[in-house]
Amino acid sequence: MDNIDKNIFILEKRIEDLERKQNESEEQYFHLGLNNTSFLRRAFTIFGHNLVAGLILSIPFYLIMFILVALLSKLPMPY
Repeated sequence: MDNIDKNIFILEKRIEDLERKQNESEEQYFHLGLNNTSFLRRAFTIFGHNLVAGLILSIPFYLIMFILVALLSKLPMPY
């Protein structure tokens, strides 16, 4: 019986930990602004995420282009 009580205690502890983690993740999701009742808040949240994603994708491309232009501009012109 003691082993069963120990297993039940362990399972109850795991359930409490999982519920706590779920509540923490839900709180983080609610702070994103995607489920806000205000349409403008949701719209600007989506716009901000889109802007950051665009910057993350475009900055490396612009850096590579800048390096290529800097290297190619040092080559002598063929005329």
